[in-house]
Amino acid sequence: MRFKIFILLNSLQVIFGLSGLSQLNAYQHPGNITDKHTVYSYKKSNWDGSHASTIYLYVADSNRLESFKWAKGEAVATLVTAEIDWNIFSVKSFINHRLRHGQSPSLVAELKMKSNKTISIEVGEMRDSLEIAGFPWQSYDFDFAGLSFTWRALKNKLDTFYFHVADAARINGNMAFVNKGRVYVKSRGVELLDGITCLKYSIDGPGLENKGGIIWVNAESQMIEQYQIELPDEEGFVNGMLQLIKIEKMQPKEWEAFKLKCLANN
Repeated sequence: MRFKIFILLNSLQVIFGLSGLSQLNAYQHPGNITDKHTVYSYKKSNWDGSHASTIYLYVADSNRLESFKWAKGEAVATLVTAEIDWNIFSVKSFINHRLRHGQSPSLVAELKMKSNKTISIEVGEMRDSLEIAGFPWQSYDFDFAGLSFTWRALKNKLDTFYFHVADAARINGNMAFVNKGRVYVKSRGVELLDGITCLKYSIDGPGLENKGGIIWVNAESQMIEQYQIELPDEEGFVNGMLQLIKIEKMQPKEWEAFKLKCLANN
């Protein structure tokens, strides 16, 4: 009897191990990143357009993204720098700074992937760690920018796939970084969105608290063109919508000047 249980446990371990591996096998290194030094400007809002702000996603390098979130008239902005690990097709590190006009950037939080699946988190005086449930993993709090950037690495854009979500959540009255569960992405064909050819997908699962929606990916750039997700990702929202409104090239010096100009023209 013990021998049969041993065999069963080993079989399950192999099955689940291959399952996790198969998700990474669905990807391949994207090769040359042709949109380096490109800014993708997104409008973030509720589905009805309320509570709108602009997110400028800058492809700083082949493995680095910068997300600059700023609302017109505001003297404060958020800058999140993310490093992508193309071995696990996931974010390897986040650094979150608060930017104010005329002041040095203020560090808000830092997240780093350590050995194996362990992530270290530093927010102010808080120090914590978390073992990621599996790879690839993404952050909805990062407006799925990592998901958007790694989409180009999928071998077959029409296959169903899943990823894990880990994000900040309120647990027993306190904020913590937690595994939220899997999110499944299923192809719904090709669709014209405002005259742009997009790959359309449904997106849902425990990682979105089963309050998912629809995501459109630009067939040419392989970046998110739009999503509408029932689950809001921050306070003040009742749901979530992200819409691509502009694409432009910027060299690093131009990008730095652009951020300074935004804060100065509040």
